[in-house]
Amino acid sequence: MPAGEGVALVRPRYGHHGKVLFVDLTERTHRVEHIDEAVYRAYLGGYGLGAWLMWKHFPAGADALAPEACFSICSGLLTGLRTPFSGRIQIVGKSPLTGTWADSNSGGSVCSHLRQAGYDAVVVRGRAAEPTVLVIRDGEISFEPAGELWGQEIPQTFDALKQKFGGKRDVGVSAIGPAGEQQLRIASVMNDRYHAFGRQGFGAIYGSKNLKAIVVSGSGEIPVAQPAEFKALCKGITDEYKRDLGLVGRVFAYFIKPKGWLAWMYRLMTRMGAKLQSPTASMRRAWSQRGTTAAVALSIENGDAPIKNWLGVGSRDFPLGKRGMKIDGAVVDKYITKKLSCGDCPMPCKGIVKVKSRGLSDVRRPDYETIVGFGANLLNDDIELITACHDACNRYGIDAVSSSMTIAWVCECVDKGILTAADLDGIDMKWGDGEAALALTIKMGSGQGCGAWLGQGVKRASEHVGKGSDVFAIHVHGGEPAYHDSRFTSLMGVTYIADPTPGRHTAGSASWNETFGVGFSLPKAADKKEWNVKWKGTEGKGKAQALHSNAHQAMNGLGLCMFTMLTGSLPWTALLNAATGWTMTDSDVLACGERIQNLRAAFNRREGITPDKFAPHPRMLGEGDGLLDAGPLKGIRVPLPVLRDDYYQSMQWDKTTGNLSKARATELGMDEILDGYTA
Repeated sequence: MPAGEGVALVRPRYGHHGKVLFVDLTERTHRVEHIDEAVYRAYLGGYGLGAWLMWKHFPAGADALAPEACFSICSGLLTGLRTPFSGRIQIVGKSPLTGTWADSNSGGSVCSHLRQAGYDAVVVRGRAAEPTVLVIRDGEISFEPAGELWGQEIPQTFDALKQKFGGKRDVGVSAIGPAGEQQLRIASVMNDRYHAFGRQGFGAIYGSKNLKAIVVSGSGEIPVAQPAEFKALCKGITDEYKRDLGLVGRVFAYFIKPKGWLAWMYRLMTRMGAKLQSPTASMRRAWSQRGTTAAVALSIENGDAPIKNWLGVGSRDFPLGKRGMKIDGAVVDKYITKKLSCGDCPMPCKGIVKVKSRGLSDVRRPDYETIVGFGANLLNDDIELITACHDACNRYGIDAVSSSMTIAWVCECVDKGILTAADLDGIDMKWGDGEAALALTIKMGSGQGCGAWLGQGVKRASEHVGKGSDVFAIHVHGGEPAYHDSRFTSLMGVTYIADPTPGRHTAGSASWNETFGVGFSLPKAADKKEWNVKWKGTEGKGKAQALHSNAHQAMNGLGLCMFTMLTGSLPWTALLNAATGWTMTDSDVLACGERIQNLRAAFNRREGITPDKFAPHPRMLGEGDGLLDAGPLKGIRVPLPVLRDDYYQSMQWDKTTGNLSKARATELGMDEILDGYTA
């Protein structure tokens, strides 16, 4: 017999292992499933691989907190290869907060270690009989008792796990605090102590499975098809960012930082619809220095940040010179003791802070959403109390957007005489009272007293209280919208009501192009006329939203940081091809993103969730008491339903069912997997 005859020739795997670890906590068993390379070519990794896994393995109609429900932690295709900006981990499943498709993206090392252990993802189902730590060490899987950790807050939990299982760089850890243990629906999962899977209630999922933590370590490598070319691409990216973070970048960065005396200009630019464009070098410098905190004061003044439960006007209720600048990034800088990175990042934008007056040290710096949420949103200008609220969220493991939006609703309930201090365990919560906000945050994190129902999110809290309080409970299908006002950036509003994860601001949108003139990350895949839109008006926005959103899903499939799209662009396709040995084009990568978005959306259709369920609150439209009478957004109405329909048309989704057209499903090679969910 000739050499090789009768032997199946298998193409070497590059850029991925083709292996997913499946763990059953009930049976305390595990197995490995081998994934065909065609799946990676179609859906990449990260959310894409995760969507494919959940479509295949999540039991349709199952409650998100049921033992049979599963979730997956998935690595992007470029994570674990020391790719710049790839220190990300991604989780997917079904949200206990909204009942929809759920995914979340976080900094941390869990996925790098998971890939080094030989897996591209881990899928977890079942419910452990007792509190458990799932430990993955290369090919060795164990279930360790976590009784002594149950009830512990995040810092103590991570210290104990690191001490037991390895040093800071030896293991990646993903764990919950008391909020997750009690299955509060706004509970987060914390990764490597400082980073969070937020917005979706994944902490409650861990708690429902008696899963205190996942600890991962690996010693292997991910094979790269063209190592020299890949290394050169990575070096080029790092060198470019280091150059832009030099003196010239510093000079430009100075001019784009908020100035109190320029408040009039920030408001005028909103009224004129003038895009806030800055040189790439200055954006990189400003981002490296302050991350999202650089946008706090500016966003409050120009209308980007909704405040006072979407009723307020920043320039009137929280003016830049008197209050806004008190919580800006420049003030936060004074408390920073060291920089913090997600990992593999040439532009670390996070920090660790110390606040002596509050006894806080080794605390992650509050970022934009937290500062606006516990600050301007509550009319609180005490940055130290804001930091304390942020610390409480991270210690107990709760989402900062959901918790602060719920507190804003409480303030309005108190204003209207619906709630009193007696209903809030003696806490007299009023606008501007940071001490009371901190006390309520701790209540929610611990799940004690009123925190037991407030910790379920604003929709369920309003149902618990009744008395018409649901009228001003701001949410989309249970998901509290983030702190970017749809009256300011309409396409962020479209994301809130059209993405499969309602209320999310990090799910993929053309809003950055709409307001900042940000370019397109896959430039060879679409004409500029299709992805570049004006700030005001509706023309072409559905198409632009589809393109930018699909590109965002591709980015998640690769495992890269979303802020690289705001500070320039990375050679996604070249990196992918060098890692895998494929010969994809920008158009091919964009098609992968479109498949990912379609599978995320189809999950909701399978769960019986139709487009009409994602209704925007009137204040998000500028209707009713949301029609502001002052400031840069005075009198503005935003036609979100019209823009959503335009987006649906561009995605070729049926406006009634949400299903993808059969013709487009065939073009994408998805007609078989979406059988029964096409129009």
